[in-house]
Amino acid sequence: MARHLAVVLLVVLFMYASFGKIFDLKDYVDSMYNQPLPHWLVAPMVIFLPVAEVATALGLIFEKTQRRSLQSALGLLSLFSLYIACILLHFFRWVPCSCGAIFHKLTWGQHLLINLLLAALTAMALTRRSKDPVPLYPS
Repeated sequence: MARHLAVVLLVVLFMYASFGKIFDLKDYVDSMYNQPLPHWLVAPMVIFLPVAEVATALGLIFEKTQRRSLQSALGLLSLFSLYIACILLHFFRWVPCSCGAIFHKLTWGQHLLINLLLAALTAMALTRRSKDPVPLYPS
């Protein structure tokens, strides 16, 4: 059950996040340049993030790619959680704007909590035995 819940939540989360970036590309690019990252890193990140999110979400749908996609989801969630922790610990000279859409109403602390809960749920899903895969679409 935990694996199925994780898969469904992650598909929705990553598709929502990626489509938000893709359909509001100008705002996404502007917000990426507002991040405390070296500017040479922004262009590759602008491409990498939505592609990784879509690939992860699509991979979660199929039985053959679900485990790798859960690992990818855990990696993305962990990296973003680390980034949020750095913001909360004042590692950067300025605090960038928050995420778009419904997540922009959250504080960084709330965002970190949600990310950590999703990461824990994803880790639990990864520990489930492979005998109970829950493909949303059998491959």
